[in-house]
Amino acid sequence: MFPNVHAAEQAAERSALVKRYDSAFREATARKADRSLHSFETALADSRAVIARSASELLRLATSDNEIYSTYYGLLSAGIRLPSGSKWDVLRGVVDSALFPNYKEHIRFAALSLNGVGLSNYGEYSIALRSDMIAHRATVFHENSIVFMKHQGIKVAEVDKLPPGYRATWAERGKLCVAKLYGSIDASTPPDEYCTLLLRQGKTSAEDDFVEVHIWGLMTVRTIEQVTLTNPRAVSRATIKTINAKLTKANVRLI
Repeated sequence: MFPNVHAAEQAAERSALVKRYDSAFREATARKADRSLHSFETALADSRAVIARSASELLRLATSDNEIYSTYYGLLSAGIRLPSGSKWDVLRGVVDSALFPNYKEHIRFAALSLNGVGLSNYGEYSIALRSDMIAHRATVFHENSIVFMKHQGIKVAEVDKLPPGYRATWAERGKLCVAKLYGSIDASTPPDEYCTLLLRQGKTSAEDDFVEVHIWGLMTVRTIEQVTLTNPRAVSRATIKTINAKLTKANVRLI
């Protein structure tokens, strides 16, 4: 079993999540919003993991089945990328070590989405992944894991004592989303608002609000189901044409 999945399946983790989930429905029932919350949970069965990346990165992936979507740590160890030295890089190392002890180098990050569109702060292309190729090795987390530590008031010396109930297996992503977002749903919330409730675009990446997806292991163009160009002005027509041709050849749907 993949270690991130194993962590999400621990009895204490699942029990705490169920308590949060049940509490969410009790509160929603008191507000007569339980039907809307059930509708929201049902819609989440079609949610997908989406990665937003630049045209250059997508073009590299689309060029060959042998091109791997690397992790931040993989790029560092390969000498392809240098750490920026920002506080986010420092915090990332601490938080990732706490969430993924001894296996952070194997985790890829994505955002949960209902419409195939990801976080635009990370790139002009949204890359929706094939659920059948990641479901067995993917887990979901309450929010950006670094931001979570801040919101929970977790100090560096306490990162080994993360509160349970804020991560879940892919199959139970609906429960986690209900536990997080029930307060934003009332009896009159229309289904067309679910997308923006689940994933809110911020002015900066630090202001994005989303459910984080953690995926163990390798990903290539064959892991991609759909690609959406969210900012056409940022990409030349020639590049768009080249990317489209390569993705079509790889049987990736274009939006």
